[in-house]
Amino acid sequence: MIKKLWLIFFIFITALFSTVYAEEALKINSIHFDNSDNVIFLASVNKVQYINLKSMKLSNPDRISIDIDNAILTRPNSSWDFKNSAIKQVKLSQFTTNPNVVRMVITYNKKFNINKLKIYRIDNNIIISYNKNLYSQNFFSNVYDDESSTENYYEYTTFEEEVKPQTAQNPDLVRTPEAIEIQKAFNSKGELVKKDNSQININNKRADKLKSRFCAHRIDVKRGNALIRGIGEIAIEKAFTLSNPSRLVFDMPNTYVSPEIRNKEYVLSENETIKIGQNEPTKARIVVTGGNPDKFRPIYSYDRQSIFLAHEDRILGMKLYDKTAAIYTYSAKKINDTTDVLQFLFTEPVIHSIKKFDDKVEINLYNSSGFDHAAYRKNLNSEVLSKLRTDKLPYSGIKVIIPIKKNTVVDYKESFDNKQLRLTLTTPKETEIKTAKPIPAFIKKNPNVRTIIVDAGHGGSDVGATRENIYEKDITLDIAKRLEKILEKKGYNVVMTRCNDTYVSLQERVEITDKNDGDLFVSVHVNSSVTPEGNGLETHYYTPQSYEFAQIVHKEFASAIDSKDRGLFKSKFYVINHTKCPSILVETGFISNPEERKELMTTQRKQKTAEAIAKGIFKYLDKN
Repeated sequence: MIKKLWLIFFIFITALFSTVYAEEALKINSIHFDNSDNVIFLASVNKVQYINLKSMKLSNPDRISIDIDNAILTRPNSSWDFKNSAIKQVKLSQFTTNPNVVRMVITYNKKFNINKLKIYRIDNNIIISYNKNLYSQNFFSNVYDDESSTENYYEYTTFEEEVKPQTAQNPDLVRTPEAIEIQKAFNSKGELVKKDNSQININNKRADKLKSRFCAHRIDVKRGNALIRGIGEIAIEKAFTLSNPSRLVFDMPNTYVSPEIRNKEYVLSENETIKIGQNEPTKARIVVTGGNPDKFRPIYSYDRQSIFLAHEDRILGMKLYDKTAAIYTYSAKKINDTTDVLQFLFTEPVIHSIKKFDDKVEINLYNSSGFDHAAYRKNLNSEVLSKLRTDKLPYSGIKVIIPIKKNTVVDYKESFDNKQLRLTLTTPKETEIKTAKPIPAFIKKNPNVRTIIVDAGHGGSDVGATRENIYEKDITLDIAKRLEKILEKKGYNVVMTRCNDTYVSLQERVEITDKNDGDLFVSVHVNSSVTPEGNGLETHYYTPQSYEFAQIVHKEFASAIDSKDRGLFKSKFYVINHTKCPSILVETGFISNPEERKELMTTQRKQKTAEAIAKGIFKYLDKN
């Protein structure tokens, strides 16, 4: 009897300690894909000692099932369909809850080679890679960029997400998905709101086409601020203002807006509204109208599945986080004469925002502290970044302030696990154009003849896109010179922004156009992608007066060259945004595509390209 009692007591104590010391479940809060659909990144926000994975190969259809033990999926069950690689579909779901198991199912086609599939663990994140070497830069993606991007489209990706009705003890009060997201990403009190059928989606699935990185499908207003949420990876370009009425505009590249929220006005205050629209097929536009819109700034959540568009005066006293992210390490270094990089590594995912002014860049780190200036300067290797200073944010967090010049181009990236930030500042040297071979002083031969500015992209130290020791700057200069000859034979005044392999800043290209009273501006470039599959022709414009010019040139350009017609794009490239005359930028092909790269190097392709652009110019001028 006593032995039985001791045995029962021992079992009880063992069970008790097993419960006490049971490891915390791995919480998977987001999933990311690289641009080729060959790398899957599962990001976690908590720390665990062990990650146990079990895989199984299945057939009909051919697929691999990967079970992650002791894991919780904090987002809805979802599936993605691809056409960029041998992977056809990825499904992610909470397979069981007792025990907690997250299951990923990868369906593939006949070209799939299972030996090329590798699984890595980096910290508490799981990376599944197919047919691709992993480098550190693969884990960074753009959050903010001064220039528009036309690369990295997931043009054929679709996703489906399960949307379950929310429940609560009080039938008249429910937690809306928006309120849950605010609580998760920004640690609000998770307040209950009145049930509103227009806010609660009770459909079983939501299916949207992802033009690339992000699909926005929810907006929630809280204390005069707006939470925009969706799936994918959010990125934002430099904001700009409009007047009559006063508006602040944020463009979100590679973003699709669900019809449910498209162009719907949400009230922020008595005299302020916000709406999001599909400005272009692959770009969304957020417009804040009324009041003092300059005070709004986008704050990125832990998982980049949402941004909090917050008014600086209305977040005072709001705690935007539940975990403090200490700065583990930071570095600053000079890459070359024009480029400096500042990088932060945090102990936890960081909530942050960036805002660019004419003379400075501000980065707010809302859940971080402890910036050590002495340690920063000890390892400093950048004169530009040595002027960095920090201030405390109200209540918590720090503000990092970096002085810049007006023509500095900012590129801001975040790692997929949201623990690293990388700021790249590129400032063209003012003296560089003077030290290089001087640009000829072009004088109009005939004031009654149209002047066309031909801009060969990149040059000198700025080589542009490159593959196998082939530089974009050389291809663009060759095409530009051919275009110059054709235009001059027709009797037009032609001004080249560069006639040889010299560096010319973006601002100087604009100044050359203005100085010579250019009637038209054509910038010649070569495209690039992180994958070899991308190919084709694009024409970019920005101002309304440039649309017809772009349309006519692109029609001739695309019909003359045997390559994919990728279409017209309204893009905020510096040279076509700041020139006064009708201006376009043509992407003549992809240097990253082996076959098209060979084509681009041939005399025939270059000459055809120049002739097609010239034909479009002639047609536009005849019409106007």
